[in-house]
Amino acid sequence: MRAWGLLLAVALPLLIFYSWSRLGNETARIALERYEAWAGSDAAALMRPLQAHYLKQGQPAAHGDLELPAVPPQSGVKSWALQADSTVLVTLDAKVDGRVVQLRYVPVVRSATGIFYDCVSDTSPVQVGRFCRGEVLKVTTDVAAQLAANAQVLATLPAVHTASGTALPAGTPTGSVVVVPAVAKDLNHCGFQCVQSQSCVTPRPLACAKQVTEGSSGYQDVRATPDDVRGSQFDTRSAADAACAQALGAGYRVAQAGGLGGVFTLTGGNEYWVHNDVRTEQNCWAP
Repeated sequence: MRAWGLLLAVALPLLIFYSWSRLGNETARIALERYEAWAGSDAAALMRPLQAHYLKQGQPAAHGDLELPAVPPQSGVKSWALQADSTVLVTLDAKVDGRVVQLRYVPVVRSATGIFYDCVSDTSPVQVGRFCRGEVLKVTTDVAAQLAANAQVLATLPAVHTASGTALPAGTPTGSVVVVPAVAKDLNHCGFQCVQSQSCVTPRPLACAKQVTEGSSGYQDVRATPDDVRGSQFDTRSAADAACAQALGAGYRVAQAGGLGGVFTLTGGNEYWVHNDVRTEQNCWAP
């Protein structure tokens, strides 16, 4: 009996450890599979606001710049957070070899409009390589060098010129204005050719358009808001549309750069904010 008691005292902890180990491995496997499925279908939901911020601000987003989307259920993600160094830390609800699985998404800046987020992790590629494929970075120690490379690219971007010809520092957030010819109706002839860049902090009126129907025909009525506004005060196009409707009445929306035409109640020689539907990255606001 004494021998059986001793055997049980040794075997029971081993059995418990083995059971918990198998349970932990199964939990990790499920979490990794769930994240792989989510990343393969909807990873853009996480990256979209980060890319929109870069196009608008000219800098990768860092902690405090924006709020990331809520963690989706059944995605295998425990949490994700934007870090002070502009990387995104994704913590999965899984452990491998006793360590929590963490993925770091690192911005890779290519140009004034080109950015993507590369994934790197300290967890073995055998476990996470299916959904965390480092295209540029191979190990987490490469992160600092990539962030330094980003800073170098941003510092050497060519200057942006405003509609008045003023050179802006590289990385200055800019939107689109229409520069009205001396005779406003001549906009019907130049259209998008009269659309140029302008710093988002420059106060300008909004050019607002409304489709007007008269009998069997119609036209686009384009007029300006009475007050100057900074393009940067609108986070989205719908916010700019709302400002048009509030100032001029229902039906008025910010005019589209690619469809400038109609009857203009604008002042020749002035600049007005428009929505650039041809080059959507050249707006102060998100589409």
